[in-house]
Amino acid sequence: MSNTQQTQAFYSLTLEPPSAVTAAVTCNAIPGLKTADQQIFEARGQRIYLHRIVENEDRTVIKLSTVVEQDVFGIVRGVAAFRIPGTPIDQLIVSSDSGRIALLNYDSAKNAFKRVHLETFGKSGIRRTIPGQYLANDPRGRCCMLASVEKNKVVYIVNRNAEAEVVISSPHEANQWASLCFGICALDTGWEHPIFAALEVDYNEAESDPSGAMYEQREKQLVYYTVDLGLNHVVKSWTDAVDYTANIMFGVPGGQDGPSGVLVCCEDRIYYRHDKTSPLCIPIPRRKGPTEDPNRKRIIVSGCLHLQKSRHEFFFLLQTEDGDVFKFTMEMAKDAQDRPTMEPVRLHMKYYDTYPPAKQMLLIRKGYIYVAAENGNSKLYHVNDLAEDPEVEPHNNFTSDGVSSDPAATYEPTYFTPRGLTFTSLAYDVPGLNPLMRTKVDNLTGEDAPQIYAIQGTGNSSVLKTMRHGLEINEIVSSPLGNLQYDNLWSLKHRAVDDYHSYLLLSSGYGDKTIVLSIGDEVETMENSPFLTNRATITANQMGDATLVQVHARGILSVLESGALNEWPAPAHRTIVAASSNDRQLLLGLSSSELAFFFMGDDGVLNQLEEMPEMSGKITALSVGQTPRGQQQAKYAVVGCDDCTIRVYSIELETALEPRSVQALSAVPTSIEVVEMLDPSSNVLVNYVHIGLQSGLYLRAVIDDVTGELGEVRTRFLGARPTRIFPVEIAEEQGIVASSSRPWLGYNNKGTYTLTPLVTGQVEAARPFVTEHLRGFCAVQGQSLLIFTLPTTDGRLSSSEVGLKYTPRAMTRHPYSPVWYVAQSDGNTLAQGTKDQLLSADGAMNGVDEDVSKQLGLSRSAGHWASCIQAVDPIFAKAATHTIEFTDNEAALCCAAVPFESKNWEVYLAVGTGQHLRPGVSAKGQAPRGYVHIYKLLEDGRNMELVHKTPFDAPIYAVHAFQGRLALGVGADLFLYDVGLKSLLRKSRGTVVANTITSIDSRGNRLICADVSESITYVVFKPKHNRMIGFVDDVIQRWTTTAAMIDYETSAGGDKFGNLWVVRCPEQASKESDEEGLGGYIVNERSYLGGAPYRLELRSHFFTQDIPMSIQRTALVAGGQEVLFWSGLQGTLGMLVPFVSREDVEFFTQLETLIRAEEPPLAGRDHLMYRSYYVPVKGVIDGDLCERFMKLSFDGKQKIAAEVEREVKEVERKVQEMRTRVAF
Repeated sequence: MSNTQQTQAFYSLTLEPPSAVTAAVTCNAIPGLKTADQQIFEARGQRIYLHRIVENEDRTVIKLSTVVEQDVFGIVRGVAAFRIPGTPIDQLIVSSDSGRIALLNYDSAKNAFKRVHLETFGKSGIRRTIPGQYLANDPRGRCCMLASVEKNKVVYIVNRNAEAEVVISSPHEANQWASLCFGICALDTGWEHPIFAALEVDYNEAESDPSGAMYEQREKQLVYYTVDLGLNHVVKSWTDAVDYTANIMFGVPGGQDGPSGVLVCCEDRIYYRHDKTSPLCIPIPRRKGPTEDPNRKRIIVSGCLHLQKSRHEFFFLLQTEDGDVFKFTMEMAKDAQDRPTMEPVRLHMKYYDTYPPAKQMLLIRKGYIYVAAENGNSKLYHVNDLAEDPEVEPHNNFTSDGVSSDPAATYEPTYFTPRGLTFTSLAYDVPGLNPLMRTKVDNLTGEDAPQIYAIQGTGNSSVLKTMRHGLEINEIVSSPLGNLQYDNLWSLKHRAVDDYHSYLLLSSGYGDKTIVLSIGDEVETMENSPFLTNRATITANQMGDATLVQVHARGILSVLESGALNEWPAPAHRTIVAASSNDRQLLLGLSSSELAFFFMGDDGVLNQLEEMPEMSGKITALSVGQTPRGQQQAKYAVVGCDDCTIRVYSIELETALEPRSVQALSAVPTSIEVVEMLDPSSNVLVNYVHIGLQSGLYLRAVIDDVTGELGEVRTRFLGARPTRIFPVEIAEEQGIVASSSRPWLGYNNKGTYTLTPLVTGQVEAARPFVTEHLRGFCAVQGQSLLIFTLPTTDGRLSSSEVGLKYTPRAMTRHPYSPVWYVAQSDGNTLAQGTKDQLLSADGAMNGVDEDVSKQLGLSRSAGHWASCIQAVDPIFAKAATHTIEFTDNEAALCCAAVPFESKNWEVYLAVGTGQHLRPGVSAKGQAPRGYVHIYKLLEDGRNMELVHKTPFDAPIYAVHAFQGRLALGVGADLFLYDVGLKSLLRKSRGTVVANTITSIDSRGNRLICADVSESITYVVFKPKHNRMIGFVDDVIQRWTTTAAMIDYETSAGGDKFGNLWVVRCPEQASKESDEEGLGGYIVNERSYLGGAPYRLELRSHFFTQDIPMSIQRTALVAGGQEVLFWSGLQGTLGMLVPFVSREDVEFFTQLETLIRAEEPPLAGRDHLMYRSYYVPVKGVIDGDLCERFMKLSFDGKQKIAAEVEREVKEVERKVQEMRTRVAF
């Protein structure tokens, strides 16, 4: 990868990892925890996670906490967990695209996954004949099977040796020529030979028969593979035909716990099959209701097993694609003594509850059900009742009596009545962004940093989400303080040994006043306080054992424990301008640029040092370090002056006020705090000096404990206002609040120092606030006192959302108002008008509960489309302000706000639709058509009024505002239209792509049109001649999902295989396209190989493992450079950061290469091959891999730092700044 030769290189970073769950399993991977305290091992995209349920004693606070997350830089296809007999913890198996099986353990000391074994069995990549698509493991922990979609299966036998080490066998093959595999599962056989079941179809005869008769007679087989542990081989032991619609299997408990065998789930039926017992069958109940199709058949999509070994009882929870969950049990035959045998005679199903359709459903022993949702937020439900009483809802109980086990036999369908949650309750909502349909970065609120607006979700659980960088606060109290503007506050304890704060001082420099509040059960004003209230306070603190100290401009007031007052007046003609203190030391800065130092004795009295050194400039800020635990004095103080310098002084009594170091700054320091914080890399306490500058910059540096020198300086721009720093406590660790145009919280999060804004208004000052009932923060916000807590310090983004009606397809914004227009449509779904007719005919209009209706989802019906366009105001109304439903089976596909020149630039909304769309169905009968609806926007865009709609011969997938007209794609043609009285008026037309235009973007007279499968084409519009000419296209077939012009010559886009790419128009072609008239080469030159005369140059290419849906050139933070921000369907938010200097490109290229060699990916995938999945990676450095440097061992860091000829700290700084400079 020759990045150093590129004209432009990018640094790829993930801002938010994908939230779509690939696979999940319960496990006991953390040593020392009880068996009931199960964890969840989960794969999302290229990352694996270990989650744990955290709850308090009375289960009022329940949370799913992430113990560890780790990049594997590969496509994870399956995960499993099993306990080798005699071992204390579970082994974790990861099946990926590396062609290898990876056995992992959780290393609690390093808080990371540790690879135990990595065994190769095939080629890398996802191939149809390479095992890894399906993964199953023996319930007794003896072996596991990996199967491919076609032909091949391998079994690994796992054991432990005399040293208690895990050993794995060579692969035992169980290949079946000319067979397709639809799924595998492991049977529970007790301690007999392990058996794996597979659903297979043999296509050998169908392939060799040209008439197609054998294809019609094909069968799906249930096949048993037995692993002979004595002979070390795998044999096919049993085969039987099953219903061809079989899609998923579940192993039934065996040995002492049950009859063994499998549940084979098919369309509308579930079969119990085993080679030793007769088969049984039960229909899957269908929903009953006026809007439900009584003939629609369901399939089972997920399920889980609960086994109670002590009572030898078990049941399954099985979920249909609607989300309905049924409790499935088996009734056993009884012997002569009325004891249950191991032969099932009847199947029972009972409607349990309805959850979101799950990719994986896990039953956890603590009494929870974890639903890893296919779409939207995953859910954790608390089990309140196991539904064991048959008298409860008898109409929702079903049995297999009278149902034949022959797939060809007819049967009477059964129906149940859906309802809201009854047997379970929602305990925790795991936030997720998938599916993320579109995003747009914009600043509608006038904040210093833009917001990310996203349309996300499916069906009636869809939302328009507003995401901000920052932590949400939980506001407890917001109390007005009157008309006086307060600018600082302090929370004080009464004695050093107290756990809680007793006093709150608020100071106003404008009104030269201080008010004192007492903190108890309530916060109220103290009438007879010992503090001075007719002066503004500069600092206040509780010093010594029980002395309260207040510093004001004219002196120091000390309130002793006895109640006696000690006063120290400021020297004549001088005032105090800055002050700071800890438990024993107090440092003052005087208006004469002198320093005054005090030390408190055991009697609680302040003693002044006679020496008062003078600074080089006026003192603007100072801070003394906190008193270390077990010591009486801190070592250093830091003083800032208006000559843009800070100086470090010793404040130990033996060397008091001796200068140690000086550091020049870019602006005047306005605030300084020395805070002792944990250094995550070395795990020791270090003195950090946090500095706020007049320019809005924030600096953090380390004070050397021996010399007092300042080092490891990190810089961040926080806002336009001068930055002020305040020390606080977060989760019993020290941190800071930095207040500029908005407040920022600085704290250690998961081993990294993090600076994150708080989602609230501008804050003047903030301090810790600890009472018996509350541990949080207090702050001055405007003219109010704000008391708040932080619900969580995890995550980078906070969000608010507005509910939508259907699955969103496109969004556009009103140019002048904070209103979004969202085109929404759902296939095979009843339209609102049809639904209302059915409900009114049934007389059930008033009986529909909105919450229950949302939980049950939309009413399905084949061939129908439900669609609407909504105007949404996420800022003021925080709701949809207007909804227009589409009829006649139309589906909204795209939309754009268009200012028409002919209407004096009045803004209209154009919505492109398709009619009678049949996705996935062969075209028969009426061909799909398209319409463009034009709406007039009223009331600042909050209401819409239909002007007209214009029919077209094909669905409209792309509309775009272009030079006061509407550009739209109809099939392969690009049209320009103006608005007329009764329809759109065509102005220009050009055939510019090969198949179908899916998106359009423009700059000047130049447009780019994305084709569904042929990348993008550059088109120039010649206004004088009213012609559109395609002049540049691509050399690679790209199935484009999003494309955008990032400048006049360059475009970026993504395709449905997960690639991001940047292409550029050749200079010669660009010049010719801009020439006046039509006489130039570009019009007369014949097309090259059936395309345009010129070809695009590929500048960058990168595989992301998510389908990019939006890409945009934008800045993400205040004062940051512009980046390429993109979002993916699975919930990924990422960016490509352009490198500014050639030196950085060379440094990060070398760093990436060294980390590849030092820490190869966990699942065994080659990193360079992974990022080059379809096209070799070009011009992009993987920032996620570079950030793995922070997680390396100390020796690994030293080795790599030596190779790049830098210090470890310098490499860490460069890696961190690549992210913090432009994003979060």
